[in-house]
Amino acid sequence: MSCEQARLQIGADPTGSAAGLEEHLRGCTQCQQFREEMRTLDANIRRALEQPPGWVGTPRRTTTWRPWALAASVLLAMLAVLSVWLLRPSDTLAREIVAHVQQEPDSWLAQQHVDAQGINEALRGAGVSLDITSDRITYAQSCWFRDHYVPHLVVQTAQGPVTVMILRNQRVSGRRSFHEAGMNGVIVPAPQGSIAVLARGSADVGGTATQMQQDVHWLAGAR
Repeated sequence: MSCEQARLQIGADPTGSAAGLEEHLRGCTQCQQFREEMRTLDANIRRALEQPPGWVGTPRRTTTWRPWALAASVLLAMLAVLSVWLLRPSDTLAREIVAHVQQEPDSWLAQQHVDAQGINEALRGAGVSLDITSDRITYAQSCWFRDHYVPHLVVQTAQGPVTVMILRNQRVSGRRSFHEAGMNGVIVPAPQGSIAVLARGSADVGGTATQMQQDVHWLAGAR
């Protein structure tokens, strides 16, 4: 289950629970936070709606609208939270990419070049080929990411090692830069999905991302 799927399910029923959702939440602190926020808002709405209309602690009839106004304001707050979490999928994608890279810290430290067979094994599941000589790639794995196997590479550049993730099933509308957890990155659109490039520190990865758009070839018939 992806973060978008989890948050849509939480937004539809903040108090609900399902096996797939709970499994996702065990490994995603951001979605855990989202559910807590949605449950708090849901509880506030329920309390507001449970207040009886009419007099509210004072004989002034003008107070009769207050419970409904409170309910409406809390509902608007819930919609605002949903818009922050759901209307910026590229931001969510960037956070998940960074989280994935953080789970494989040794990838940055690899020094030995990956041979052609190792690179092909990492690329095969995603249905892509790559115009990069193996002497530049020091890490190549096929990783499970958002319900698909994707190539996770570390490429040596003049500015140092950069991580490249080739995301066949993750489309973005345009180029998106991000800075998170001490990493600087960019996600760029590609014919069959997108490509993410990131590096530690403030290294400029824009040029590498542009080059990867040219070096990655998407094979017909792959899924």
